[in-house]
Formats: sequence, structure tokens, C-alpha cells
Amino acid sequence: MPPVLLLLLTLLPGALSGQERPPTPVIVAEVLEQPLVEDLSFVGRILPMRSSRVAAETEGRVLRRFAEAGQTVRSGDPLFELANDPLQASLAEAQADFELRQFNYDRSRQLRATDAVSEQDLRDDAYELARAQAKLAGLQAQVEDLFVRAPFSGHIIQTFTEIGQWVGRGGEIAQVISIDTVRVYVDVPERYVSQFTLGDRADIFVDALGGDPIPGLVAVILAEGYASSHTFPVVVGALNPEGRMRSNMSARVRFQIAQPKTSILVHKDALVSGPQGQVVYLARDGKAVSRPVETGLAHKGYVAVTGELAPGDLAVVRGNERLMDGQAVRIIRRQP
Repeated sequence: MPPVLLLLLTLLPGALSGQERPPTPVIVAEVLEQPLVEDLSFVGRILPMRSSRVAAETEGRVLRRFAEAGQTVRSGDPLFELANDPLQASLAEAQADFELRQFNYDRSRQLRATDAVSEQDLRDDAYELARAQAKLAGLQAQVEDLFVRAPFSGHIIQTFTEIGQWVGRGGEIAQVISIDTVRVYVDVPERYVSQFTLGDRADIFVDALGGDPIPGLVAVILAEGYASSHTFPVVVGALNPEGRMRSNMSARVRFQIAQPKTSILVHKDALVSGPQGQVVYLARDGKAVSRPVETGLAHKGYVAVTGELAPGDLAVVRGNERLMDGQAVRIIRRQP
């Protein structure tokens, strides 16, 4: 072999080993320290803000029906008219009695001016007039109650009587609900319920409707839960002006609960799975420094971790897939 070729083969391995590997380009994101917001989601049921089984205040026979199930009514609209002939006769008698007592009182007042009757006679007539007036007013109210009216604006869900049927006082006539405002009832596990406060914001998702979440507020936190499931009912109220959410629809409610303590947060892409668990690579002085971590809650692309990290550290989020501890790195971008 020529001496020159032998010399080149002898020097080539040393020349190759003397070359340094170029720094790996990486993208980094700052390690944060702040209170963590935990996302909690529970499935619940939508119910109307107001639901009433309308009852008759006066007994009578159903004479007319003004609205059917499924129709919309306004507050005060008549739903049914009842007939009660004995009541109408009592009203006519009370009206006649009132007119007579009014006449007697007016005459006694005129005679009293001339001392033709005693003061006691005038007082007796005044009492009889007041009694007759009260009886008349009571009967007029009962006759007015023969018209069973909607207690509020809403929808008739069902009716419980038919024309010609006799309805007793307190008998149910119809069910009316109002869904301009709805409430979503969810059962929250007892370990979370103490973190809820009245007025907390919530997002309501109704799969049947799709689209964006519907904003709501925590309206009620019941003081008594269910012993069998160790959950407590929490009620979320929401406006429903278009009536898209309907009674008994299923809904998923998402709450964002702020944790009382601050946490160290890293971007989710900074986590690398290794044989020993999760690792975060930090970019320090042009070198990759590995830090084993244990992960906790996640929120909006960040994960709470525990390990040897400090706020302001730069965690590698791109280019960290094949990094090794101590490897040279070059930061090409800092992710906000």
C-alpha cells in the first residue's frame, strides 16, 4: 500500500471523531407559576324555571276550553271556563241584599240628621251594609274564579279535564311551564362541592342543539346530598329567550374551579415520556437539561408538574423528541 494512502487511513478516524455535532434547533416556552383552574364536567337535566299545575279555585262544570296542550299562553289568559249555577244564584241574592242594605243605611243616615232614629240604629245599618258588601265581594271573586287563568306566560304541557266534567275546588286543570329561563340540575361529587360558590360561571353544552356553549351561573347549591352516591345537587340557571333548550333535555355542564394554591405549569408539549416516566428538557446555557417530573391537572394546554423547575425556566416544546441530557441546543423561537 502506498505510504500516502496509509497515512490518510490512519488520520481519518481521528479527524471524524474530532468533529462536534451541531446544536439541535428547538422551540421553547416559559415555565409558569400561577393558580390552576380545573375543568369539571357533569351531565345533568334541563328543567323549566317555573312549572305549575294550575288548579281550580272554585268548583264547577267545565264549560269551555280556551287552549290546548302545546299552545303558548300569556299570563292571565283563560285556560278553561267553569259553570256553577248555584254559585251564580247566590251572587244574584247577595247583590240584591247589598242593594237593600245600602238603601236602609242611606235612609237611616238621613233620618239621623233629624233625630228620627237613634245612633245605634245607624250603626246597626252600617254593620249590615258592610257585611252584605263583604259577602258580595267574596261571591264575585268566586264567580271570577270560574275562569281558570294561566299564572304566568309559558307553554301548556298537558290538561287534566274535559268539557262537561265536574272539577272540585283545588282540582288540577292544566300544567303550564315557562322556559324563558331554565335550570340545569347536576349531581356534583362531595369532594368538589365545597369549591362551588353561588354566581360561579358555567358553560352548558346540549348535544341535541350543537353549536357554542350556553353561558350559565350557579344559582343553587343544595345543603343536603344523596347518601347512596355521595353527590350534591347543584343548579345552574341560564337564559333561554328563543326556547331552544327544552324541559328534560340532557346537558353537560362545564365548571372552571380555581385551585387555592399556585402550581408550576409547563406547556403540554414539553412533556416527554421516558423509561423512568415523564421528563421535561430545559434549555440552559446552550445545553439541554433533563428534569424528571410528576404531572397533575391540565388546563388550556398547560399541565401542573412537580420537579426541579422554577418559574421563568425555558422548557423545550419542539425538538425535544430525541434530546439527551447535556446535548447542545439552539433556541430558534420562544413560544408565547
